[in-house]
Amino acid sequence: MQTEKDVDVAIVGAGPAGSACVMALKDSGLRIAWIDKSAFPRDKVCGDAIPSNVQRVLNLIDPQLKERFIQSFSEKLTIEGCRFVSPDLSSFDLTFSTKGFASRRIDFDHFLFSTVLEVNQTTTSFLKSEIKTIETSTHGVRIEFADGKFIQAKMIVGCDGTNSQVRKNLAEPFIRKHENIAAVRAYYSNVSDLNHQLLEIHIVKGFMPGYFWIFPMKNNMANVGFGMVNKYISRHSTDLKKALKQIIASERFAKRFEHATTDDVISGFGLACGGRKNPISGERFLLCGDAASLINPATGEGIGNAMISGRFAALHLISCFEKQCFDAKYNQLYDQMVYNKLLKDLRIQRFMQKLTADREWLINFALRQVSKHEFIRERVRKFF
Repeated sequence: MQTEKDVDVAIVGAGPAGSACVMALKDSGLRIAWIDKSAFPRDKVCGDAIPSNVQRVLNLIDPQLKERFIQSFSEKLTIEGCRFVSPDLSSFDLTFSTKGFASRRIDFDHFLFSTVLEVNQTTTSFLKSEIKTIETSTHGVRIEFADGKFIQAKMIVGCDGTNSQVRKNLAEPFIRKHENIAAVRAYYSNVSDLNHQLLEIHIVKGFMPGYFWIFPMKNNMANVGFGMVNKYISRHSTDLKKALKQIIASERFAKRFEHATTDDVISGFGLACGGRKNPISGERFLLCGDAASLINPATGEGIGNAMISGRFAALHLISCFEKQCFDAKYNQLYDQMVYNKLLKDLRIQRFMQKLTADREWLINFALRQVSKHEFIRERVRKFF
């Protein structure tokens, strides 16, 4: 059997978490194998909203990376806030403290991937590489591919999403599927009354608990979707694709979509939500982003937390190699970094999701209160 490469770190997954990790290792001198099952550009089914904390992570890694994203990445739309609409049609517009963006993931992820390979010269990418097995020992990590080749590394980082191969091979099970969210997404052009600076989140009577979104994109396009917590999908036998079509055709939205066009492709995806303190590291491995269940349970947003955890993973890896410590006990320091930063907010968001759920009256009341009181809006704004 042929050895493809001996490296210091293997990073599995080339989405935002993996990109942030490799970027943050750019001055470390570590030899990196960057593995992804796909080739770029490739799509990632998502709501396509890019939160402001993406800019903050890039700035922490290198201010020039932030400026490059803002100035050079043209396939994005600037987003100034979000409109929330309740079942009784009460609404309010929340202006973000720092502007965010919207971009198709096929464009955003490709930009990050290409930028990383330019700034980190010690990285070798392995695209279209399907992993067969991952094994750890006292000597290192062995990653075997479907074609029989393999990589030897001292550490491995799982940035490979909700269905992470790294987590499945190395971590103790902690995914609670009934708590996660499933969603569907379609692209539409020429949706009426579209404010191109505002995301839209609608709670729709008859389709609770869950929310319908309309997110503006470049070229008068919109990412349109519907998502719901898995346990309610099972409880109500909800067909998400059918529900999306019914919402769009309903009296509330029919006029807005009267002249809209679509390719009729509705794609589904799962979201591994945070809010619990799961073990996200172990002997010679770390988990980041969706693989670590760090998605916001209230909104379904995961890109920002993915990049935050990717940067933390890089900082911890540098420490591991400085001290030559790769064991499970030492790697718990990574868990501490991630959860000190994210867990409090994730728990609040999970609590709010469970509290409101299908309580229509409570959602109507809550949105009216937020619209009236600046103090409450400020508390909500910090989650965006």
